Amino acid sequence: MAKRVNPMAVKANATYDVLEAARALNVTPATIRNWIKDGLEAMTSAKPYLILGSAIREYLQERYAAARRPLKDDELFCPSCGKGRKPLNLLVSQSQITIKTDLLKGICQHCGCTATRMISHKQRLVFATTFQISKEPISKA
Repeated sequence: MAKRVNPMAVKANATYDVLEAARALNVTPATIRNWIKDGLEAMTSAKPYLILGSAIREYLQERYAAARRPLKDDELFCPSCGKGRKPLNLLVSQSQITIKTDLLKGICQHCGCTATRMISHKQRLVFATTFQISKEPISKA
């Protein structure tokens, strides 16, 4: 699985050449060159290519935003399928993770693996109308 680069590792007001940007983001120079081919704005009229830190940040943030796949209200995320799936019979277990968050777990209708979703305490009532929530752990049959 590919790692995500932290866009905040570069200074917005600085300029970087390909090698400096690669070091700052802990990626290879080839990765930076591929990003330039893919649409990262760079000053390419002369070598070394110069890239604004703000352009790197914008490029990475837009790329990560485009990769997001929000779940529907009746879905949990199944890592095996790699997407949102409805739990079997809409049955989920709920366990508290932190003071403000809960974890919903269910069995994926499609592949039978464990699917999960983090929710805030404020969302409990909304999800209680959608799912059959139990405090007991749900196991694969």
